Parts: sequence; C-alpha cells; structure tokens
Amino acid sequence: MNKWEFYISIWLFCLLTSCKDNINLDGDVVISFTSPHLSISRNSIYRIDYKSTILDVSVDCSINYIVLIPKYAQGWITLNSTSLKNHQNYYNKDRFVNLKVAENTSRESRTARVVISNETYSLSDTLTIIQAGNPNPTEYYADGSYIQLRKAVKGDGVNLFLMGDGFTKEYLTVGGRYEEYMKQAADYFFSIEPYNSYQEYFNVYAIMAESEGEGIKGENGNRVITKFQCEYGSGTAITCNDDICFEYAQKVKGASTEPMTLIVVLNSEKYAGTTYLYSDGNSIALCPMSRETRPNDFEGVVHHEAGGHGFGFLCDEYVYYQREMPENRKQDIRAWQALGFQMNLDFTDNLTEILWKDFIGIDKYKDVGAFEGGYEYQYGVWRPEENSCMNNNIPYFNVQSRRAIVQRIMNLGGEQFVLDNFIANDNVSLPEEDISRVAHQPISPLGTPIWNWCRK
Repeated sequence: MNKWEFYISIWLFCLLTSCKDNINLDGDVVISFTSPHLSISRNSIYRIDYKSTILDVSVDCSINYIVLIPKYAQGWITLNSTSLKNHQNYYNKDRFVNLKVAENTSRESRTARVVISNETYSLSDTLTIIQAGNPNPTEYYADGSYIQLRKAVKGDGVNLFLMGDGFTKEYLTVGGRYEEYMKQAADYFFSIEPYNSYQEYFNVYAIMAESEGEGIKGENGNRVITKFQCEYGSGTAITCNDDICFEYAQKVKGASTEPMTLIVVLNSEKYAGTTYLYSDGNSIALCPMSRETRPNDFEGVVHHEAGGHGFGFLCDEYVYYQREMPENRKQDIRAWQALGFQMNLDFTDNLTEILWKDFIGIDKYKDVGAFEGGYEYQYGVWRPEENSCMNNNIPYFNVQSRRAIVQRIMNLGGEQFVLDNFIANDNVSLPEEDISRVAHQPISPLGTPIWNWCRK
C-alpha cells in the first residue's frame, strides 16, 4: 500500500467512526475519536421581558435532535426556524434553534422548559425560558364567557342571546371589536318598532366565542374553521352547526333558555342571511355585517333575520314566482299558524275574516288591507300592507307583524296580551322616503328561512 492509499483508508475509517483526524507536519496521522454529544451551549436559561421575542439558542452537537416544547407552553412558544426537516421539530445537526416567544398579556410571569433530545444516544438538554409579566396587560374575554348588555325592567324578562362566528382571540379584548359588534347588533335589533317600544322587557346577553380562524367559510374560497361552523352556500344562504350555537346560549347561568332566540353575527361584510326556526320556539338568526346600502346593510339584515324571522317567526313577504301558491305550502303555513307562528299571511282577501281584520277601518291603519303575494308566490296568498321589512328589509314591520311580535313578548314575559292596549300604544313608524326608494332597487332576497318541526 502506498502513502496515498494509506491516507485514503484512514480518511474512510474516520468517516465511518465519527472520528477527527489530524496530519502533523511529519506526515503522521493522529486519530482522535469524538463521542456523540448534544447540549445547549453558552446559555441554558433565558430571562426575557413580556414583549414578543425571537430566541437564537446555540446548540453544541454532533448528532441530529428534536425539540420538545411542553404542551402547557405551546400556546406561547413556537419553533421559528427555516431549517426544519420533514417533521415539525426535527433538526439536522443545526447549531441554532430559533424559538418565537409570544407577548405575555398577563401580569403574571411564566416559565417553560424546552428540551432538545436524541433518543438513540439517550442524550438531552434543557433550556429554561422565564418571561416577565406584562405591567399593562391586555385583558381578553375567555371563550364561553358572557356579559349582560341589557336587563329587563318589565315582565319576567325575555332573553336574547348574541354571539359571533369567525372572530379570533384578537377580537376578544375587553371593550374590543367583538364586544362592539355584539352591542351594535343589539342596538339594531331594538332600532325598529315594536322592539324599540318594548325593549324594557328584554334581557340581552353577549356570549364570547373564539374561532380558530378569521372570516367565514365559503367566502372568496375561504376554508377557515370557525366556532359555529357557519358556511356560505348558494346565493345568500348560510348554514351553521345549530347544536354548538344552542350549547353556547346555555352557558348563561341563571337565564331561562327555553325558548332561545339567538343572533349569530358573522365576521363578514357579505350581504346574506338565513334563520333557523324550530317548533319549540327556538331560533338562530345568522347575520353577516353587510356593507350594502340601507336598508340592506347590517342593520337591515338584523331587522329582517333576527327581528322578523328569529323572534317574530314571520314569513317572507316577497314574490319569486308569478303563480299560485301550492296547496302543500298553504297547509304547511296553516300548521305553523296553529302554533301561533307565521301570522303575517292569510289565504283570503275577505277583510271581515282576514287575520288582521281588527285593524281594518281604524284611522292610524289606513294602509292596512289585503295585498296579494307573499312567501315567494304571487297568487293565492295575501299580506297586510303593500310593503314591510319582510318584503325588502325596510325598517318597518306591518301592523300584523307588530302584533305577532308584541304578543310573543307578552307571552314570554309573563304578561297578558290585550289588543286594545296594543292599538293604543302601537307606534306606526313609517320609513324615510329615501329608504323606501332604495329598497325597491333590485337585490337578491336573503336566504330562505329553515323551518324545523323539532330540534335535532
């Protein structure tokens, strides 16, 4: 074997045995074997302030290793390295571990112990991170917590539950955007008669719901995961997980939850809306924060979906089809009317027999009569007035709709409904002329309400 063959064989031997070789000036080979090693070098304890920080942790190693972040700290410590291989926490002999530490929003300090490890060689080392508390912490509402926005001062109290879908933790600061949107939806609910005149009968609760992702699934290809699983369908229709919605309403301690009227505010500016109604009196009104022109804005959606369908259990009054309403649809409406719902339509134009005959001939109700068309069909069904919120979202419910709403408020509030009292106190608040004009401009109707004979 010549001299170069000898050197090559020594080099191969060193490579296979993880040794270090050195050649001295005389040409002799000095072999020093290096055992596998893994440790955190320089500093194994990091004391940092409350602000968001990137840590570059120096590692002394001759082997691959994994980084183990304890479960209790995974919400505020994450790996931030571009050198990750295949697995989320696998390092290929990297000399640095990059960790991202989130801002501490609490006054209390927190500690985590991050481990680097190689099971094959039974080697590991521990990095201790101690983060100071925030002297001026941001307060967040906990998921499932709630605040009361209004307290009933009349009757037994009629409960209204508000919650939001598609809102991440950043929205849930105390006094923040989520809280503001819930208050806005509540104000819109009571900004229309007869709710404005009877708002003292209501308890209103805002329930905090933290979603994993922001926005609503199905909007512009969004595949986000949200708390109530709201999702846009065709047109203006929306679906949701009703069981989870009702579960969150029941988090309000001490509030009667039967029946439950829910308003779910969607973190979306799309014009859409759908209400789910149940024969036991429960309902869920899905209301995006529409940016359309009045009356098709967020306020108009709340009026139509929550005030009209969700609490009033009213039918739509607009017309899709220029034909007679099918008999099976009429029978379905009659079945719901037997429960006291869908009372804003009738199947006769005889003003002495029609459901709202009590208002015919009274001066303040001069616009009340029998106007053919409603619940999608032009013929064979009549509505009380030419126009109403259930037709095109204008901020005005016709008198028969107002009676149905007030009668339900009285029943749920433990008081007797008296027709003469209703007429005496009824505020006929017609919409502004410009709103009526805009309302006649073509726009897609909101999603068809989903009527369910019983909850799943």
